[in-house]
Amino acid sequence: MSMAIALTPRDQVAGHFGKAAAFAVYDLHGQFVIKIENAGSRELGCKHKKVIQRQLAEYGVSEIVLGNIGQRSLARLLNAGFKVSRVAPRTALNDVLTGSVDKEALTSAEQGRDCKREKGACGCGSKKKATVAKVGMSSLAPMSGLAKIEGFKL
Repeated sequence: MSMAIALTPRDQVAGHFGKAAAFAVYDLHGQFVIKIENAGSRELGCKHKKVIQRQLAEYGVSEIVLGNIGQRSLARLLNAGFKVSRVAPRTALNDVLTGSVDKEALTSAEQGRDCKREKGACGCGSKKKATVAKVGMSSLAPMSGLAKIEGFKL
């Protein structure tokens, strides 16, 4: 059982789970285990969050400390059995490790932030969009039988 802390490049608590530069993993005694870099997040879309979750599980992480998290990501972590805690973004890593900051336990997905994008815009769901019908337009065949409309020739 260990704890992972979402970090910025300056070793402060990251403002958002998916945008953290890295995750520092510590054991029960506060000893550093490993730093998991969050590389390639732009290329993978939202899939990188699942990759991070898998890596954290491989290292036996039971608690994740972060600044903020979206509702869908929070639901996924809670369903996987992680304990998720929130502290103020940009809190110093040492303050988290010493316990000098209050941690808010996140126990339901509703405590996460709303997704700013519609499902599918970030790669999480279907990217298919409904086609918009244009009034007066037909792509099947040109109009026939009309010679003039209000003085204009076709």
